[in-house]
Amino acid sequence: MDSLHSHTSRSGFIEVLRMAWPASVAMLGTTIIKFVDGLMVSKVGPAPFSAQFLGGMSAFVPEALILGLLTVINTYVSQNVGAGRYKRAGQYAWAGLAVAFGTALLISTLWFFSDTMFGLIGHKEHALESMYFKYMIVAVLVTLPTRVLEQFFFGIHRPRIVLFASVVANALNIGINYVLIFGKFGAPRMGLEGAAIGSVIAWVVQFLILLPIFLSHRFHDKFGTRLVKATRWRHCKEILGVGWPAGVQLCNDMLTWSVCVAVLAGKFGGAHRAATTIAMRYIGLAFMPAVGIGIATTALVGRYIGLRQPDIARKRAHQGVIVAMVWMGMCGVAFWAFRYQMAWLFAKSDMIARTAQTASPHEIVRIGVQIMICAAVFQLSDAVGIVYIGALRGSGDTRWPMFVTLGLSWCIIVGGGFAIVMLIPQLESLGPWIAASAYVIVMGAVMAWRFESGAWRKIDLLRRRPEQND
Repeated sequence: MDSLHSHTSRSGFIEVLRMAWPASVAMLGTTIIKFVDGLMVSKVGPAPFSAQFLGGMSAFVPEALILGLLTVINTYVSQNVGAGRYKRAGQYAWAGLAVAFGTALLISTLWFFSDTMFGLIGHKEHALESMYFKYMIVAVLVTLPTRVLEQFFFGIHRPRIVLFASVVANALNIGINYVLIFGKFGAPRMGLEGAAIGSVIAWVVQFLILLPIFLSHRFHDKFGTRLVKATRWRHCKEILGVGWPAGVQLCNDMLTWSVCVAVLAGKFGGAHRAATTIAMRYIGLAFMPAVGIGIATTALVGRYIGLRQPDIARKRAHQGVIVAMVWMGMCGVAFWAFRYQMAWLFAKSDMIARTAQTASPHEIVRIGVQIMICAAVFQLSDAVGIVYIGALRGSGDTRWPMFVTLGLSWCIIVGGGFAIVMLIPQLESLGPWIAASAYVIVMGAVMAWRFESGAWRKIDLLRRRPEQND
């Protein structure tokens, strides 16, 4: 019996890893694009480096609302595949594409308000921030449909397709960045604008890789991926109905973290803004692979719910959490052990030498090291929260996590961070980061409790009668 249990557990981990590693690397692709962009732009000067971060984060807040919503494509596709309803999976993908294109058109209209919005912020580099924001906000016309295709392939357990497209896009982005940012091979030296153009081209290429595969005979024969007319408005309504809480949750996470980074931590001056920006780039490198593990967990939980095997779905969630904790635990150790070296990688660049607004590179590193310690502390809790949210999403449980994260984030990150800034100002930017760390730790524990309570077992997205066989 022990041998059988060990074999079953081992096969479960193998299944999770087969889904998780390509999903993790693929999700890391977007972060790598931004990380490489930042590393290259930091060689140009401090203003482009800071403008890229704020402009990119500002553009991602409205995009996050729809990105979160579209993650439930994975849920519907995986559950229908598990139930043997393969053509229905293709219908939900087309419904997701309709939602993605429609919402992308609405978001892109923010282009017209960019100059006014960044002018109100009052930063000296607001023109650069606005320029980068415009590129990123128009890019949603490509990035949102691309995310739908990614979620479809995750839902049918084909994550390596997404990985392939991501690797090609990243390689292309690095090459174009090198040429356009620094003006190589006869191209004009475009700096931050070159980085923006490179990112947009990379995302277009990624979409153009995934779309033909989606429409290919192989996937059409099984999933009906060319049957656009088979898509029904009710599929869009179901995606919107189940997905909007996930969208609000992701958008709120970005908003509250933006308040923490740009307002609370940033109020202490340029050195603190630079140190926070440096730390956030490393945190993203740890965070996005865990998001990939969460996406893999969503697909696995959804599939086993479709197969009417909730106990196995629960086991896969547990195994996903363990895998994520191993990854983020290693990242936490690296953040702690190599915090000085990581901070210096950016702080020693020309970005610091060219500015009179910030302190010395040593001051940037001093602050950055403190933030890296905070990041090291909450890595394991972040892994737990991310994967359990993915597991809950695989079952269709999206509203409860949304309401809880809304309350916790505004109370702890914003409210707690503001209180620390007011009551213990000598902590400077470390105060808001302590509040943010506390939020991640609490959020992980609460999401674990929710999943283990078993409330998700009562949700039936497929609307099957108890006696119905698929």
